[in-house]
Amino acid sequence: MGLFDSPWHILIVLLVLVLLFGSAKLPKAAKSMGEAMRIFKKEAQKLHDDEPQQTAQAQVTTQQAAPPQQAVPPQQIVTGQPTAQEQMATLKQQMDALQQQDASQPEGQGGGSAAPPTQATNQPS
Repeated sequence: MGLFDSPWHILIVLLVLVLLFGSAKLPKAAKSMGEAMRIFKKEAQKLHDDEPQQTAQAQVTTQQAAPPQQAVPPQQIVTGQPTAQEQMATLKQQMDALQQQDASQPEGQGGGSAAPPTQATNQPS
């Protein structure tokens, strides 16, 4: 048998509440509790209603903003970095360009040294 199966149980609980809080405070407490429940329900409903709209807007935005994609190797899709072959090809092109630049310079201007000149510091010995 539950606590509130009998009307006598309900009356006893109400009598205890009246004795504890007084008859003037109970209606105010019930009113404020009812308002709080209404506000809570409205906000929960707004969150529930706004969620599908935000998801739909995000999908539309990403579809509009996404440029047409080219065929990309699977390694590049996963990592977002160029493959090892692409890196090697780029480095080879850079080396070839540096060798051509070095070969086209006269002997007095650089003379094949790829390292930048070091600066002398004025420190007392």
